[in-house]
Amino acid sequence: AASIATALMGDNIATNMFILGYAWQKGWVPLEEVALMRAIELNGVSIDFNKQAFNWGRLAAHDLAAVKRLATPAQVVEIKRQPTLNEVIEKRLVFL
Repeated sequence: AASIATALMGDNIATNMFILGYAWQKGWVPLEEVALMRAIELNGVSIDFNKQAFNWGRLAAHDLAAVKRLATPAQVVEIKRQPTLNEVIEKRLVFL
């Protein structure tokens, strides 16, 4: 959970809210969502960040594979263009 939350949110502090969201979505937390959101707001620290981490946890409980795909960086593909004929000739002239 820590690696996923950190990848998604950019900070491992999001792990706790991510796990809380996951547990809440699974029905393992006997509180209403409104109460949890209000507690986050009353805490007054990184409100949007914490709500977002909570929602990522909820989504992970619903479709963990999709969340993992989003958290995993895509492979970077570099496309190199072929040099033009004039560029090849210029390079060869410099080489000679």
